[in-house]
Amino acid sequence: MENKPIKLIILCSWGATSSQLAKKVQEAAEKRGIALEAHAGGTGEFKQKAGEYDVALLEPQVRHLKREVEKTAEAHQIPVELVDQRAFALMDGDKVLDQVLKILNK
Repeated sequence: MENKPIKLIILCSWGATSSQLAKKVQEAAEKRGIALEAHAGGTGEFKQKAGEYDVALLEPQVRHLKREVEKTAEAHQIPVELVDQRAFALMDGDKVLDQVLKILNK
């Protein structure tokens, strides 16, 4: 059976910085040979698509929406965490990838 890729969504208000970070995480995963699909999106669209993901990361600037996102995520048993702030500031895909693997205990 083929390993199903980890589906990650990085959430910000509009999806602009998150798409940049998602790209970095995707590249880090490819370099390490980890099956992962990094997606970016706004917190609003997450409500409709939550069931498609395995893990959700919130960017620091939308931390005030964490409870709302968690409510949506809970219904689908998806862990939600804030992106490590240093990793976010540095757009460090490797560090964010480590965070995702830790959340999923992989």
